[in-house]
Amino acid sequence: MKHMDSKKPLSILCRSFQDIDKYTTGFPRGNSQGQTNIFRAVKQCLPGPYTFILPASKEMPKQCTNFSGSAASCAPRKSVGVRMPDDPICQAILKKLNDPLICTSVRRKTDDEWMLDPSIIIDLYGASEGKEGIDFIVDGGIRLAEPSTIVDMTGQKALLLRQGKGIVDNWMLLEGYDSTQMTLNGLQQNSYT
Repeated sequence: MKHMDSKKPLSILCRSFQDIDKYTTGFPRGNSQGQTNIFRAVKQCLPGPYTFILPASKEMPKQCTNFSGSAASCAPRKSVGVRMPDDPICQAILKKLNDPLICTSVRRKTDDEWMLDPSIIIDLYGASEGKEGIDFIVDGGIRLAEPSTIVDMTGQKALLLRQGKGIVDNWMLLEGYDSTQMTLNGLQQNSYT
């Protein structure tokens, strides 16, 4: 529906750290050689407005790790963004489910503006005769669109990709990044942003 780039990683909404550990290889837990226990720091952030990119585990459904077409022609996604939202509507839905939900943002096709009104979203993306689309929408009213803070955890160190609503903590910063400047000019561009 969104005609996503096959290199753009997906994000999932999770109920708990148990879900995150099932569908990813998990957060670094530290070791006796002085590696930082990132898991302890992440527990202070979640649930909250963060997306953490982690390596996908073998438990991640193939529909989420392969993009379009047969397995042979798919572009494999080796990582996945994980979120544990602090939004009460999302939490209520996730509590009733046994699995995470794939999530995405919704922007207008003509400009880079967030779509916030549920009735406009269903009008544009809803299923109709002969056309695929979203089957239903949960109308929680018009919402504020504040993007999450994105941190890539697939490398040796946490790499801040985008500052959003979530507070940037020291362990998320790039080496040489001035935390007093709260701008991210010069950060690596990534398909999550």
